[in-house]
Amino acid sequence: MKFYLDFGHGGKDSGAVGFNGTYESNVVLKIGLILKSMLESHGHTVITTRIDNTYYSLSYRTNKANKYNCDYFISLHMNSFSNRNARGCEVWVYDKSSRLYNTSQSICNNLSKALNTPNRGVKFFKSFTVLKKSKMPALLVEVDFISNSIVEDICTSYDYCYVVAKNICDCLLDLVI
Repeated sequence: MKFYLDFGHGGKDSGAVGFNGTYESNVVLKIGLILKSMLESHGHTVITTRIDNTYYSLSYRTNKANKYNCDYFISLHMNSFSNRNARGCEVWVYDKSSRLYNTSQSICNNLSKALNTPNRGVKFFKSFTVLKKSKMPALLVEVDFISNSIVEDICTSYDYCYVVAKNICDCLLDLVI
């Protein structure tokens, strides 16, 4: 199986920034590199948007995934909201007919339990470039809210990143059974 892992934002685009200055782009890069290693240890090929804090356009991301004929496109993000109490994981897919719909539900369920955060469920949106322009089934994970001080305090730790990566990996591995 060939996975395309897109670690959201990067470089000049930090994505969401926690109130203590934690960058979404750094957190998802850390989670993503762990996830990449896990998938590769199971014999899968993994193509990534980036391996460091570099900016790449949305069209670059989907074009690269399409060029390499990946089987699945997985985009990792941290959410943010002005309400500092907001929490929860959610996964976005193009529509309910996506081949990743059930996997998206599993990711939400697993992350919610593992991180003790609300399950905000699977959402549909046809305008996200990474969902619309990728030729393969795609999903976008919003792990939790970096704008929440509790999440921000722990989201850069190796243990947190490992738990997130492990739970996503387990769900993705179910695709190949």
